[in-house]
Amino acid sequence: MIWIILGLLIVFILLYLYLNNTWLQTTHYSIRIPFLDEELKGTKIVQVSDVHFPKEGVSIQRLLKKVANESPSFIALTGDLIQVDEKFPASKLSQLSTGLAKIAPTYAVTGNHDLKGGHLRDWEQMLSESGVTVLIDEAVWHPINGSGLVLMGLSEKEDFESAPKPILKEIELADEQKDEKRILLAHHPEFLEEYLMDLTRVPDLILSGHAHGGQIRLPFFGGLFAPGQGRFPKYTSGVHFDPDLPDKRMVVSRGIGNSTFPFRFNNRPEIVVIELQ
Repeated sequence: MIWIILGLLIVFILLYLYLNNTWLQTTHYSIRIPFLDEELKGTKIVQVSDVHFPKEGVSIQRLLKKVANESPSFIALTGDLIQVDEKFPASKLSQLSTGLAKIAPTYAVTGNHDLKGGHLRDWEQMLSESGVTVLIDEAVWHPINGSGLVLMGLSEKEDFESAPKPILKEIELADEQKDEKRILLAHHPEFLEEYLMDLTRVPDLILSGHAHGGQIRLPFFGGLFAPGQGRFPKYTSGVHFDPDLPDKRMVVSRGIGNSTFPFRFNNRPEIVVIELQ
C-alpha cells in the first residue's frame, strides 16, 4: 500500500512541476496614472518577458492566442527572448515576433541574455524585419485615440554598475515628449530607485522582468532567488513603487521560460495585461 501511495505522490509532484512550467497564466493589473488623458484611460498593454528560447516551455501558438484574446493597444517585450548559451533560435523567434506584430504594435528592449550571447545583431535584425520596434536607449511616440504615450526603452548594459548615471541619461526625449506620460521598458527591476532619479525623464510606469518570479515561490515569503537581487528578492512579481514617488509604478513580470535554473515551483509562466486608468 505504501508503494502505491508513494507512486501516486511522485506522479502528483511531477504533474505539478510540469504544469508550473507549461501552464500559461494571464495576470491582470489596473494601473492609475494621475492626470491621464481621458482618451488614454482603458489603454491595454500586454507584457511578454523572459521567454528564453529554446527553454520556453509554453507553445508559441498558445502564447499568441492568449495575447490576441486581450486585444491590446500595444505589446511590450521586456527582454531575454533568447537563452545566452543556446544556438540562436531563428525559427521560434521569427514565429513569435511576427505573430505579435500582427496582433498589435510591438516594442522590445534587450535583456542580459539577448546582449551577451553573441547574437545581438541577428536578434535586432529579426525583430525589426518582423515589424517589432526595437528601442535601444530611445523614446518613441505611440499614438492612441488622438492622444498618446511616450515609450522609452533602456538597453541592456555590459555592466550597469559602471554605466553612466543617472541610468536613463542616454535616452533622449524630444521637447514635445517631455510633458507627456511616459512608460519605460527596462529589463531589470532591481534598479527601480535609479529609474526614478532623473526627474526630466522619470517614467510614470515601468515594465520589467528578469527575476523569473523568484523561481521558487513560497506562500507568505514570495520568491527565493533572483539574479541581481540574491536570496529573498524584493522585486519578483506584481506592482511596486518607491515611497519617495508613490504615483510611479513598476510592474514586474514573472516571465515565461527558464534559464540556468531548470524549473519553476508555485510560479506559473505568465503574460501580464495592464489597463491604464
